[in-house]
Amino acid sequence: MKFICDDNLGKLAKWLRTLGYDTLFSREIEDTELVSTALKEERIILSRDQQLKRFKSAEKKLFLLSSNQPLDQLKEVLKKFNLKPEEKNHFTRCLVCNQVLVPVSKKEVENKVPPFVFKTQEKFFYCSKCDKLFWAGTHVKNLKKKISEKGLL
Repeated sequence: MKFICDDNLGKLAKWLRTLGYDTLFSREIEDTELVSTALKEERIILSRDQQLKRFKSAEKKLFLLSSNQPLDQLKEVLKKFNLKPEEKNHFTRCLVCNQVLVPVSKKEVENKVPPFVFKTQEKFFYCSKCDKLFWAGTHVKNLKKKISEKGLL
């Protein structure tokens, strides 16, 4: 299942990406472009904007959220589409650009990450679009805790 979030749902987009869902987001997207992209790429439109109902062509692709809170919005999406996030898919996408992350060997990152990170981490991932490296630091534990506290795992 693929999503596209309107310009007010950046935090929800990050949470969906965290769980491994293909989710587009742009802060600068017009409604017509949002709908066009959703239809062309067969994506579900996630929004709080009632005005999107005027696009009859996207009626079946539109899910209007009721909550203002990102984790509550995430819960709404998971429930609506009966999604059960699998742990193997968590943290497989770049939270910034949505690109699928590629595993890289520890040896490849030796001079590209801080010494402490190199010493304490074994698994590394690379975003070819952002040209950034990722690893499971304390932020991963914190994100998992937040998701778990909301009953989303």
